[in-house]
Amino acid sequence: MDFPQVPILGSDDEKALKLAMALAFPQAPRVTCTRHYFSHSLADKVVLPKQEQQHFITQIFGDSGIIAHGVDQMDIADRIQHMAESIENRSVQKLIELMSPLLVENAKGLERPGLHFACPLWTNNNFESLNQFLKQALSWRSLKLI
Repeated sequence: MDFPQVPILGSDDEKALKLAMALAFPQAPRVTCTRHYFSHSLADKVVLPKQEQQHFITQIFGDSGIIAHGVDQMDIADRIQHMAESIENRSVQKLIELMSPLLVENAKGLERPGLHFACPLWTNNNFESLNQFLKQALSWRSLKLI
């Protein structure tokens, strides 16, 4: 079995984890679970009702909730452009401007000749966060603050 020379690294948007991956594997493409990043941003940074959040997520990720295999950078850019043109809410437009580079970078990181994924596209639900495994290995438990 041939493995790629450089691994593709995936994570959520934890800054420390992303920095550690960049330092350990500077040449490796990194992908972020954009669907979760996007939905959390709509809920926490823009504060949209759940129905509107779902509408915007569906426009980018489709009805299935994931970007299907074979979607490339141009497809993502077209979806973002179409969505941006249909939105009047300035906060959401700003969020789209912030998300666009992340979505395009993810698509770019996953476009590798000869590389085929067992699943349609990586999300951090396909492989739980590294933190979960570390917590289990250490029998970590949260403590009461008071």
